Amino acid sequence: MILVYGGNGFIGQHVARYLVDSGETVVVTTNSRPAAPVLLREAIATGRAYVETMDMTDPFAVMSVVSKHRPRITIDASGHRPKAFAPGRDVTLRTAALVNILEAARLCQVGRVVLLSSMDAYWGLDRGHIPYEEDMNVPLLEPGDHFIVQSWVKKSLEVIGNLYRRQSNIDIRFVRASGVYGPLYRTFLNVPSRLVRAAVRGIPDFGDDKGGIPFGEDGYDQVYVKDLARGIGLVALSSTLQHPVYNIGSGRAPSYAEFARGVEKAVPGFRIELRTRGHGAASSNGMNGLWMDISRARAELGYEPAYSVDQAIADYAAWMSEHPE
Repeated sequence: MILVYGGNGFIGQHVARYLVDSGETVVVTTNSRPAAPVLLREAIATGRAYVETMDMTDPFAVMSVVSKHRPRITIDASGHRPKAFAPGRDVTLRTAALVNILEAARLCQVGRVVLLSSMDAYWGLDRGHIPYEEDMNVPLLEPGDHFIVQSWVKKSLEVIGNLYRRQSNIDIRFVRASGVYGPLYRTFLNVPSRLVRAAVRGIPDFGDDKGGIPFGEDGYDQVYVKDLARGIGLVALSSTLQHPVYNIGSGRAPSYAEFARGVEKAVPGFRIELRTRGHGAASSNGMNGLWMDISRARAELGYEPAYSVDQAIADYAAWMSEHPE
């Protein structure tokens, strides 16, 4: 039995589906979405997946679910939209949920815990460090912010998780995920999701649909959610690993122009005009050009993205056409 916290969310559903397809039985937790996870309906009907409604900030609720199911592995895929709350509430919610997960694992002797971190853990490193590698020292104090970055969350998660790893003898593993897009992504903050939605829903100017029009040359490490889910699953299911931290992403920085051309192929007749950076214009700041080295995951786990940009966008567009939200 494997328990996936946040298993009714975007990444969590895909992770749970990968595990079920790998022959595992899963329990997924949900808080704000009582409906059955769409990717797990068949598994729930056949007794290979179960859903528990739970407030992750309630230690008794978390302990009750873990005591009931006695999972051998727990995976934390929970979270909420960046900057959805004021700082005090954000810190309280995030740290309470994490400590409850780790305490339940400690007291119920869960064999393995996987915590979902992200490329945000590297935020603050200068561009001379690209591509980011797992053994790099990351700064605690950062010069700037970005609307989609949750660096404090991921850095704190790894510090607290590593405390339990050292002192409680729990096999705790961290996955640093790149940006991610694909079916069930509901915030539509990143460019690939905005492009696909615009094409499928016939929005003539996707620049009016959150975030404006980017430069075609720009882009950062973004991976299709099915590839990310497989990477997380590989980290969770591997009996022995040489390291506690693994980068899982595309292993490069695909450009927005690549995504735009993929959308045009997937939805014939839809045309996208991105901005072009003029000669001598300064490169944009923020996420542009950031990517992670995935050599460790490739060598130890056999991880490699299975979807090209074109394949991912075609799959995503087909899903969105069949599942209007």
